[in-house]
Order: sequence, then C-alpha cells, then structure tokens
Amino acid sequence: KKLNNNPTSILDIATGTADFAVSAAKYTKASITGIDISQGMLDVGAVKITKKGLNDRIKLQLADSENLPFDDASYDAITAGFGVRNFENLNKGLCEMNRTLKTNGIVAILEPSKPSHFPLKQFYNLYFHHILPFIGGIISKDKNAYSYLPDSVEAFPSGKDFLLELEKAGFKDCKHIPLTFGIVSLYTAIK
Repeated sequence: KKLNNNPTSILDIATGTADFAVSAAKYTKASITGIDISQGMLDVGAVKITKKGLNDRIKLQLADSENLPFDDASYDAITAGFGVRNFENLNKGLCEMNRTLKTNGIVAILEPSKPSHFPLKQFYNLYFHHILPFIGGIISKDKNAYSYLPDSVEAFPSGKDFLLELEKAGFKDCKHIPLTFGIVSLYTAIK
C-alpha cells in the first residue's frame, strides 16, 4: 500500500516463496520480478504463483541481492520482506537496490524488530530467546535454526540506525513505521 507511485515494474528482493510478490500483485498493476538465492524457495513460490493465476505478472529468478543482474534504473519500486537482515554486506545490498531503482522510485522494506515498551518488550524477549528456540528445537530437532532468527534480529540495525544505512546508500525521505506494537518495522525511502 505504501507503493503509491503507481509502479509499472517492481523488484521483490529475497522473495523466498513469493508472498510479497503476490501481495504486490494484489495492490498494483505492475509487472513483478522476484529474486532469491534459494532455488528451492523459488520452486515453492512458482507453484503458488501458478495456483493464483499470476504467471503473466510475476516472474521469479535465481539471483543474489548484493549483485543484481539488472540495469541501472530498471524498477519503479523495490520491496523486501524479512530478507535484508540476511544480507552479507548490508551497504552493498542497499546500494544495489538504489542502483536498480528509477529516480523517485520507492523502496519498502519489512523487517522484524525489537519492541521497546513494557510489558511487550519483556514478553517478546522471553518468547523470542527462550520459548521459540526450545519449542522449535523439539519440533524440528534443530535448535540452531530457531536461535538464528532472534540472533539476526538482534544484530540488525533497526529504527534510526537502519534509516542511517538507507541514507548512506543514497536514499532520501527515509521513514520508519513500527507495526504490531513494534515487533515488525516497515521502512520506506525514495531514490
């Protein structure tokens, strides 16, 4: 909904199983390219896109977010949902997003964040750092998989710190919108 520049072309970074690409198709008339480094995730996304009858609007491609195989100024908007915190080099990935975005294009990035208000902050920390890894470890037999999520959220520069990262990559009018009581953050910016 924040892609209010009437985009005709959208790049969905770290698309995974294409949930954000499908959502963008619902709210825009754009052609959408979803990229990810996991072919397995893309394969699941392709089935979803076919079931929803969106093959004419959404194309999926194996690609690295930090080395985008697209020309400069290729897209009107770029989205990323729960993937930017996994960039190996955050600045390089954000600069690639800026490079492939058209002038006045919009970037919208959704990432988990840490709530800051009592009592949600305390409950969130207990759940995220102890309960989730314990239950996830029992179900999946891999405790490390469920401790990665809280560790990656802790390491990610959220709020004002991430806005500074967007500015360093060349974006302007950078905004942070806390959602779901601060458990998730939406970041928007303009090239």
